[in-house]
Amino acid sequence: MINYGKQSIDQDDISAVVETLKSDWLTQGPKVEEFENCLADYCNVKYAIAVSNGTAALHLANLALGVTKKTKVVTTPITFLATANSVVYAGGDPIFSDISNKTFTLDPAKLEEQIKNDQSIRGIINVHLGGNTSNIEEINKIADKYNLWVIEDSCHALGGTWKDKNGILRKVGDCSFSDIATFSFHPVKQITTGEGGAITTNNREIYERLITLRTHGMIKDSSLINNNEGGWYYEMQELGYNYRITDFQAALGIEQLKKSDKWQKMRRHIVSVYDQEFDFLDQITPQNHPDQNLNFSYHLYIIQCEKRLELYNYLKENKINTQVHYIPIHQQPYYKNKFGYEVGDFPNAESYYEKALSLPLYPTLTEVEQERIISIIREFYEKN
Repeated sequence: MINYGKQSIDQDDISAVVETLKSDWLTQGPKVEEFENCLADYCNVKYAIAVSNGTAALHLANLALGVTKKTKVVTTPITFLATANSVVYAGGDPIFSDISNKTFTLDPAKLEEQIKNDQSIRGIINVHLGGNTSNIEEINKIADKYNLWVIEDSCHALGGTWKDKNGILRKVGDCSFSDIATFSFHPVKQITTGEGGAITTNNREIYERLITLRTHGMIKDSSLINNNEGGWYYEMQELGYNYRITDFQAALGIEQLKKSDKWQKMRRHIVSVYDQEFDFLDQITPQNHPDQNLNFSYHLYIIQCEKRLELYNYLKENKINTQVHYIPIHQQPYYKNKFGYEVGDFPNAESYYEKALSLPLYPTLTEVEQERIISIIREFYEKN
């Protein structure tokens, strides 16, 4: 069976985890800080905070930026549930804005219109769907115009680069045009820690708040606590969470990061082969990939396809598992019931969903396997 995503684990990864399991620290030890430093260096950012998963990263990011009861945050309806859920966890209201028909990410023009019509919105979560990091500067410009903060949901985009308007090469997660970026290290992502996530920022105040929120809101710094009864003493001055990551997960993350750039090249090659082959197939339109030279980091290969359900089933019959990313969040019963969203609210997102399919994409996907996938898709459309 060929799956749509798959982790890559080698002996170096296994040895690093085993070595940590034999050490004195399983959690809250030196490997977590080492992983954070490696990640900050990799993303060209000042601070990185490792957490238990990508959802925890998004939740803490919202809290650190001041989301509380009824705070309005705008994002895309085409993303994993966690993006919108994280706003709800913090007490806020997720507001959706429609997507571009080409990139499947937030459409800046529609986003600005949404914000202009509701100036109680306080922040934007920009999702790099499938690793596509388009419109970072445009969205940041809108944020500056309306005095909003920006979270980059980069859970699909670790390792990607892009050029700003001045031709400067930027790294996803460097927060050059955002307040915070978040990552996920689930097994199907670019690197994995099993479960795990991270937050990056260049803001010292945000970083310190995130560190506190990650561990129950506990403060031990003698300059910040009201009393000091001894070396054991701590205070909880606000509600925090247990969103820590373990040392053996961090050890795996350190080893995975070392191979990340190599894996991104392999992903980009697979994407280029798909793009070339499907350029001649009228029934398929891939996600628009702006200038390949920007070295995007592709988590997903998303297409728009005719006869989506039939193709999905035909591929599965031929031992190829695909997936749909994603069902529009505003169509989920919870969001319809709680926030009053209806079918027809975001026509581009709904149209996208009707034809969306993600094909297998991971570094160890072989040429033979990819050729088989393409061949079976061609065969399906020849029959139908």
